[in-house]
Amino acid sequence: MKPFNQNGFALAIMVPLLPVILAFGIMSYAALGFMQIDQKFTHACRSGALTGQEKAGKQIEALLKLNPKAQKLIQSLKQTEQALLAAAGNPVATAAAAARIALITAAQSVLRVRQEQIILQGNLALQLAQQKTASRLRQVRAEMNSYDSLFTSQTMTSSSLAPRLAVTPDGPDIAPTYRTLPDIENRQALVQSWQYQLRTPRHLRGFLNGDFSFKKSCSVTVTAKGNSWMPKIQRDRFL
Repeated sequence: MKPFNQNGFALAIMVPLLPVILAFGIMSYAALGFMQIDQKFTHACRSGALTGQEKAGKQIEALLKLNPKAQKLIQSLKQTEQALLAAAGNPVATAAAAARIALITAAQSVLRVRQEQIILQGNLALQLAQQKTASRLRQVRAEMNSYDSLFTSQTMTSSSLAPRLAVTPDGPDIAPTYRTLPDIENRQALVQSWQYQLRTPRHLRGFLNGDFSFKKSCSVTVTAKGNSWMPKIQRDRFL
């Protein structure tokens, strides 16, 4: 009777399993590649958007801090206009009220310029953040397209239009008070998306055949925390 050869028995079992083991290894390699690529895109997207929203949030805070002054001028103007009407027929009182109105409207004009500057700076911060983030994602895409892998790859990125500061005036006054829009987190979100696809080369299709792809997004907005407006990372829109 021939002695039992354990090595030969193990080899006989392993040979039929080699395609499965190799396919599992390739899939694991692909999964690891996906994770590394996703981390690169996510980091590039979030870092730029967080900086932009932090700047935009400070502009919202600065704009809202002007509301008490704007409200005071609005009330003063209304009271002085009423005094002007009451002074009809009294030249001295009429002249005094008219001069007071001119001073108030001049102060409102100055305040309005400041409000518009703040809004412009907020819009510019969002626009620059969107442009810089899109540029950085294109750089990552170029790096990934030259990625040394068992797979052929293709990467695409897309950028939505830059949002504007999600604030609105409360009325038609020269220098009105402002408030944030109820859906500010959606309106002011900086959004980028990307797609990555891996294809199995011909010489490996006997072990693993198919395309592997994913679609991801990155969205950063602002949210209220007390009297401050802070950046907030939103959930991936494709999950």
